[in-house]
Formats: sequence, C-alpha cells, structure tokens
Amino acid sequence: MATIQLLHGWGYDATLWDAVVARLAGQRIETLELGYFDKKKSALAARRDKAREEAWIAVGHSLGALWWLAEEDAGWDALVIIGGFPRFTSTADFPAGVPPRVLERMRRRFAENPAAVLDDFRRTCGAPGPMLPADLRPLAEGLDYLAQADGRARLAQRADDIHLLASRDDAIVPLAMSETAFAGLPGGQRHVCDDGGHALPFTRPEDCARLILDVAARLERNPQDV
Repeated sequence: MATIQLLHGWGYDATLWDAVVARLAGQRIETLELGYFDKKKSALAARRDKAREEAWIAVGHSLGALWWLAEEDAGWDALVIIGGFPRFTSTADFPAGVPPRVLERMRRRFAENPAAVLDDFRRTCGAPGPMLPADLRPLAEGLDYLAQADGRARLAQRADDIHLLASRDDAIVPLAMSETAFAGLPGGQRHVCDDGGHALPFTRPEDCARLILDVAARLERNPQDV
C-alpha cells in the first residue's frame, strides 16, 4: 500500500485536508505542516532518507503542489496537484502566471496588516483557516517562496506521474493559467471541476479523494504506470 502525503498551501495548515482524509479510510495517510501557524514544520525533504519499499504519493494544494515540484529532495512516485501550479508569478517564458506586482503588493500589505491580507485571501479562496499566528515569519517566508520557486523543469520530466485537479472558478489560479501550465500532462490526467473555487480540499473533498484513490489504485496495479 502506498503512503499518501498531503501538503497544504499558503494561509492554511494540515486541517484543510480533514474532509479529504475522512474519505480516504483504509489508506496510509500523513498530513504535513509548512509551519505557518505556530506548529512544528514537518521534515518534508527528509521523507526519502529512510530506506523503504512502499510507494509514495504526494498530494499538494496550491503552494503545497509547487513545493512538491520545486524541491528536488521530494522523491515521490506520483503527484496529485490540487489547485496548484509549477510557478506562481509570470516571467518572459511563463506569461500565464500572476503578475509579479500583484504578489509584491500582497507582500507589502502583509507586512503592514497581516490579518487583513489573510482574511482577504481566505475569502477569495472560499475556505476558513486558523487564527493569525504569534510568529508571522513563516507566512511572510511563504510569500517569498511563491515569488521565487519554480518547478517547471520537474513537471516536464515527470509529466507521466502527475495528475491535476483544477476548478473553472478558481480566483487564485485561473483556469487559463492552469491549462497553460499543465498543457504537457496527458489528457486523462487533467481533471476540472465546474465549481469549488481555489480551496477544493474544503469545497470538493469528494473529488479530491476520488482522484487520490484512483492514483493509488493505478500505482498498486502497476508501479510503472501512474
């Protein structure tokens, strides 16, 4: 049986996955923390340090998906991306991304009024989250990570092992951005919900769990064909 690791995105913690985990009964599940809300950050990059034989399915929401793509030490066998992206901000060779000025404005506002930024972000996402933490540095560093991290090379290398769930009404990652970023994935590995916004683990847990279970079943049947 594969180990399924769930990693949340910016502005949330592992509780974002609660409704999804409830629908993954019988699976080997690990929910990870990026350490945004006064919780200990999981030893994410150390996951492959231990010798083991079981398969590993990584699941990432938003920035969590970017982390799985951008961090070379994360040696998953299959990756499920939910409302995610291989790069967040636009560049000359990735015009579909969010304009850097938008994220920079968010970073400046966060330094001035973090509670307002977090509330606005969650309202746009469509899901509540933890209270503002005492230590704001991890959240600020998360915004820095969004500005810098780039997982496009790994996306191209591992396209056959990656599965996507997006939403047509995602206000954080517009469908056009998602379609452009993941155009290289096989058609059967790209799935789109008609609605649900950005926080699909909260708004569409059934769809998230269904895709994860499908990937787990495929990996169990044939480890070379996920």
